[in-house]
Amino acid sequence: MEVLKPINELDSPDERNLYFTVHEEGCEARKLTLNDIYNEVESIRLHSGVPEDIRSHFSQAQNLAVYSWHHYPFNVTSQFMAFVSVELALKIKSGKKSNFKHLIKLAVENKWIADEGFTIARHREGKQQKSYVETLIEVMPNLRNRLAHGSNMLHNNCISSLLTCSEFINQLFEGNSS
Repeated sequence: MEVLKPINELDSPDERNLYFTVHEEGCEARKLTLNDIYNEVESIRLHSGVPEDIRSHFSQAQNLAVYSWHHYPFNVTSQFMAFVSVELALKIKSGKKSNFKHLIKLAVENKWIADEGFTIARHREGKQQKSYVETLIEVMPNLRNRLAHGSNMLHNNCISSLLTCSEFINQLFEGNSS
C-alpha cells in the first residue's frame, strides 16, 4: 500500500528501485542509480519543430520519470502524461478535438507516423500481421484509458513509453524541425 513518504525520506530512493540492475557491456551488473534514470530520460527529446506547448507538456512526463527514483509509482504517472502529450500533439497537428483512438487512426491514415520512425518497430523480428502504427490505434488509447480511469498497475517501464511517445510526436512535426 502506498503511503505519504516521511519528510526526512523524501530525497531517498524508493526501495523498489534498488532491486534493479544495469548491465553494461564488458562490466558486471551494478545497481540502478538516479543518474542512470536521468541520463536515459534526458536522452529522449522532442525536436525544436515540435510546438513549445507540447514540449513543455512532455517535460512533465520526463520529470515524473526521473522523480520515480524517489517515488516508484511516478513511473505509471509518467507513462500516462506521455500518452496525454501524444494526444495533445495530435489535436494540435490535426486541428480536431476528437477522441484519442480516432486521432491516432488519422495519423496513420495520413502517414504522419510510420513504423520506420519507431525504434521498437525497427527491432521487431519476423512478419507481423499488422504494422506497428496500426497496433498503436488500439494499444495506446487502451493503456492511457486504463491509467486515466483508475488502475493499480505498477511497473518501471515508463522510459520505453517516453521513447515511443517522443518518436510519435517528433514524426508529427518532422517537417518543422530546425
